[in-house]
Amino acid sequence: MRRSEAMAIRRSSAETQSVRGSRREVSPRKPTAVDKHVGKRLRLLRQINEVSLEKLAEIVDVSPQQIQKYEIGETRISASRIYELSKIFRVPVAWFYHDLEATTSAEMQARIGTGFSAPERAESEGSQEALLATYYAQLPPDMKQKLVDLARMLSEMAAGQAK
Repeated sequence: MRRSEAMAIRRSSAETQSVRGSRREVSPRKPTAVDKHVGKRLRLLRQINEVSLEKLAEIVDVSPQQIQKYEIGETRISASRIYELSKIFRVPVAWFYHDLEATTSAEMQARIGTGFSAPERAESEGSQEALLATYYAQLPPDMKQKLVDLARMLSEMAAGQAK
């Protein structure tokens, strides 16, 4: 390889690193409400079980500073790490997400928007009706009656809530 080619490769590599670095500076990853919630649940679990930061860090094989970053929501906890923590503390994975709806609904709603636009919704509702009609036609008579009864009950409940 000639010297000029080697210099071009080095320059290209340096430019790529510069571009990557500038992207990080432009939009740093900020912790979400979910990250903070899961971290708070980890801290609560650790405190309930009277486990020190150092002891948990040793068990999980990370630094105490990393555990602290998890707990304040500064660093996301990976799915595999959450699974590992659930096994260590003998709780279901869902424990970390308990009461999540109350703390994150506004942030999530802002990110995901309102869902489908009206034309897409109308198209999907039409296909849903066709799908329901197809399944309904395949049901035995007693199941058809149960489905009709369920629909009436739901209709009555919805009418009662609308008042």
